[in-house]
Amino acid sequence: MNRAVSAALISALVFPGAGHLYLRRGARACLFLLPTLAAAVVFLNDTMAQASAIAAQIMAGTISADPLAIAARLEQNGGSTLATVAVTVMVVCWIVATVDAWMLGRAR
Repeated sequence: MNRAVSAALISALVFPGAGHLYLRRGARACLFLLPTLAAAVVFLNDTMAQASAIAAQIMAGTISADPLAIAARLEQNGGSTLATVAVTVMVVCWIVATVDAWMLGRAR
């Protein structure tokens, strides 16, 4: 397997920027690693806040522990705009990092 395919697969399957590290392009890897990590932290914080709120409602007896009731409450609250932006950043970084790693590997 050539370096371009290996770098693209590493970026696609491991983490955005990992293929760039494989190609020894550390500064370029940071362009994908850091925004993806920041977006993941934002997404996880938002998810944990929603989970804590629902857990508190279950403990207070406001909603039952029924998965359908929990899903209905989540749908009623709607998604967080910040979480949606974070997921978008992660997906874009993942796709662009994979393509860029492949192109860098081919250029070498």
